[in-house]
Amino acid sequence: MHSSLNRKLLASSLASLLAGALLAACGGGDNGSSASAPTPATQAAAKAAPQIAPGKTVLAYYSDYPNNYSDLIKSYQNFNAVSLDFWNITSSGEIPQNDDPALAKALAFLAAKKIPAYGCISNMADDWSPSIAHDVTSASRAAAIANLVALAQTKGLAGINIDFENVAPEDRANLSGFAADLGAALHANGLKLIISVPAFSATDENDSYNKAFDLQALGQAVDFIQIMTYDETIPVWSPGPVAGSGWMEDSLDYAVSKTAPAKILNGIPAYGNDWPEKGDGSQLFWRQTAALIKQYGVTPRYDTKTDSLVFNYTATDGSGTHTVWSENAASIKLKTGLVNAYGLGGTSMYALGMEDSSFWKAFNAGLQN
Repeated sequence: MHSSLNRKLLASSLASLLAGALLAACGGGDNGSSASAPTPATQAAAKAAPQIAPGKTVLAYYSDYPNNYSDLIKSYQNFNAVSLDFWNITSSGEIPQNDDPALAKALAFLAAKKIPAYGCISNMADDWSPSIAHDVTSASRAAAIANLVALAQTKGLAGINIDFENVAPEDRANLSGFAADLGAALHANGLKLIISVPAFSATDENDSYNKAFDLQALGQAVDFIQIMTYDETIPVWSPGPVAGSGWMEDSLDYAVSKTAPAKILNGIPAYGNDWPEKGDGSQLFWRQTAALIKQYGVTPRYDTKTDSLVFNYTATDGSGTHTVWSENAASIKLKTGLVNAYGLGGTSMYALGMEDSSFWKAFNAGLQN
């Protein structure tokens, strides 16, 4: 799979170079004699601001992580949409109010910058709840849709991002029907719908965790399918990559066979996982990784099979030898580059507060491939 990935990226890079040459030759931009010369200040601002590819969506997730708001206001030029991960839904279709100050500040900032904000709605109770997903997509569907449209309108949102996980396989038709009805209601009010789905391929489409997600039907109902191409390995499992390149490509191969690539956003993690010698692991944010490497004087290894960073260290707290799987600039650039390799509608990152400027530098470099 790794060689296939590189072929796609090479073809995409050549196509981008050719398109750029054609655009320059055929009048890309305003070249009329009436155009005024850019001022030094304008030139400096243009040079400083990352260039998001025209027509591509770059969706950043804003959840309740430390530094979420400070990163939002520092990094907002790197994305053109934000999903606010602050709302749950109940079995009756009600959406409990969230008075978190970080949410209110983010809404005000995004409105001032005219960046579209989406309300991310989850089926969380004590954990991901299949019963909530079942009720909302069936008996409570009408009430849920009315409340979701009202939430978007009241909060000045661009639309809704449904993130239902652990949905029962027998709710496949219910979820597709819910998406179709919600999409129609939102579109009738000038709003959009994003649905987040787990990453899976043809080999595991019938797995109990994936079966409910009919990508063909969902693709017809929504504006974007945000594929969570991260958490290939989670902290409660044995150590492994967070987002191996072959695994990610297998997921995208499957997705583009089911729905239009222009409706797909792949997911890029701004984190890895750190496993102690015994017990479960924990998330390790991108912004923490360099300091950990420096603290223990380790030399990470780039795993070419998965395009991931991996290293070990012996902790000073007595927890023994740790294993870390994460990302680095090369892997982020490669995986973000899949947007152009597949002709996707864009990409997404999870999550603000985990990253730093070096993450965005690599992320944007991938989008320019």
